[in-house]
Amino acid sequence: MRDDLNELERFSPYGGELILEEVAGANNEFKTAENSVSTAKGADRDMYSYVPKSGCPDAKQGQVLFVLRSDASKESAEEALKNYGLDALAEDRHFTVLFPNPVEGGWNYNQDPAREDDMSFFVRCFAALPKSKGGVAGFNGMMFYIALDEAGSAMLTTLSAVHPIDCAAMMIGRYPADYVIPEGVKQSQVAWLYEENKAAEEYLKCVNTPACCEEKDGVTVCTNGVNNNIRHFVSCAGLSTEEICKAWEMMFSEARRWRNDTYGTYQERTNFTEWGFVPHIKDTSLGVNDGFAHTWFEYVPEEVKNSDKKVPLLFYFHGGNCIPLYGAEQSDWHRVAKDNGFIVVYPKASTMKRWNCWDDPNEPSDFAFVMALIEHMKKLYPVDETRIYASGFSMGSMMTNALCCAYPEVFAGGAAFNAQNLGYFKNAKSTFGALGMGGKPYTEEELNAPSHCKEMADEKNKDHKYRMPLIQNSGLLDALGVNGWPIKDADNIWLQTFDYWKDFNNIPVTPFVYSDEYETGLTADASCYEGEDQRFIHHIWYSQDEGHLPLYQVMVAKRMPHAVDLRQIRFAWDFIRHYSRNADGTLTYTE
Repeated sequence: MRDDLNELERFSPYGGELILEEVAGANNEFKTAENSVSTAKGADRDMYSYVPKSGCPDAKQGQVLFVLRSDASKESAEEALKNYGLDALAEDRHFTVLFPNPVEGGWNYNQDPAREDDMSFFVRCFAALPKSKGGVAGFNGMMFYIALDEAGSAMLTTLSAVHPIDCAAMMIGRYPADYVIPEGVKQSQVAWLYEENKAAEEYLKCVNTPACCEEKDGVTVCTNGVNNNIRHFVSCAGLSTEEICKAWEMMFSEARRWRNDTYGTYQERTNFTEWGFVPHIKDTSLGVNDGFAHTWFEYVPEEVKNSDKKVPLLFYFHGGNCIPLYGAEQSDWHRVAKDNGFIVVYPKASTMKRWNCWDDPNEPSDFAFVMALIEHMKKLYPVDETRIYASGFSMGSMMTNALCCAYPEVFAGGAAFNAQNLGYFKNAKSTFGALGMGGKPYTEEELNAPSHCKEMADEKNKDHKYRMPLIQNSGLLDALGVNGWPIKDADNIWLQTFDYWKDFNNIPVTPFVYSDEYETGLTADASCYEGEDQRFIHHIWYSQDEGHLPLYQVMVAKRMPHAVDLRQIRFAWDFIRHYSRNADGTLTYTE
């Protein structure tokens, strides 16, 4: 897959050079929104890295290729770069190449407890990247591996068997004579065999349960029967520049393992160019925020472009420290839009990759940005003004909550993922707890002042009692918010959010009482487990208005941290699509 819409924005002072990087044994944890890794501590070690001079995309869209060789010298890394064309490929496809250095005795593929744990070392290599000399990081779901020899092939298979979430895709050959594949956890693995290896083939058939195998470009491609993003490739053509380029095109560039379940989930990657995304990069044409250069991406299905039929418009707001195209791949709203005939816009937060969900006057107004985007889209496409929806993840969830309460006359529904209504309950100062000018602490008055979002929402709902269909989503392992899940504390910010929207939608607000009936600790008018695997805990509250519509819902995914399961996106659409906003502010529900 070749896609040039991912903007190149990371440039290293060591671009085009092979450099030695330290990997501290204590640096076993890297925490950043949606890109965290953690592992065991170990010995202080090092690695060589190659960051392309041509630049890399944002870390959330960045790929990292680990190359395992048995020689720890710089010369062996340089030789691998040149002999296999890895430097040229990295320059062309904009990914970082790492050469983790083995310790004396080679890779610990048999998991000898008396020796260094190399699997943990690989994770620490990734965790070291943001603060490394190279200064370019990648995404934890796109950690790829190539083994140049038998020991490296065994090491990667052990990683796959024991800790598959840290191995999005691997390229391996034969095994050493003494190697036995660990029993492991038997989870799916995207892989490429460049040499005949019957043991590896049997292992991959076991964990991937392929439903079909077919020949493509001289390679046997075996695909899982349920998730066609789970594939392994059998080539046996040997390791060469041509073979690695083929593997990159057919496997590595198509693989992404999202950390939204115990062992991750393979989702289909998006080629934004082929999908017809329309980019607006640093566009000043909207005429808001004093000519601020805003960025957004539009997806409009072909049948919508060629029709006058009015269709819904949905906005998806990325998480904090993220970018729009990452949010697109995370949510797949454009696939839902293609299947259901509506438009999606993926905007970029105006400043610091964080949404101004308080509408703080000290920063460009993202509220004004969104309102201008609505007018822009209405001029270009047949937008149904009664069916405009908001959705977002993490800080984008805060933005979704904020827009839905500040503009209830505009939005017909919202789907918020993994964050509460902080834009309403707090202001920017109290949310971040930062010091004021000159390091002077903010006063209590400054910290407690209502946000502009709250002022807008309260004013609009003072004389006209709007209703807002809203579904909140989270992961049961997500600790964002007071104490995480299950909720037991009555002061939890989630409960404040729930009570706000219940009151908004004329749903009785009763004192919170913890219940152990469901893993969330919540009770509702109706609750059930959703999905064939019963993964989702679905709570529903009904408005006391005429019709008793299910206006407020909460869905929490078991086994999931701060992430999204694509089935939640589909559930969300099935909820909000029924609602439209009338000119007088009332709602219409349509089956």
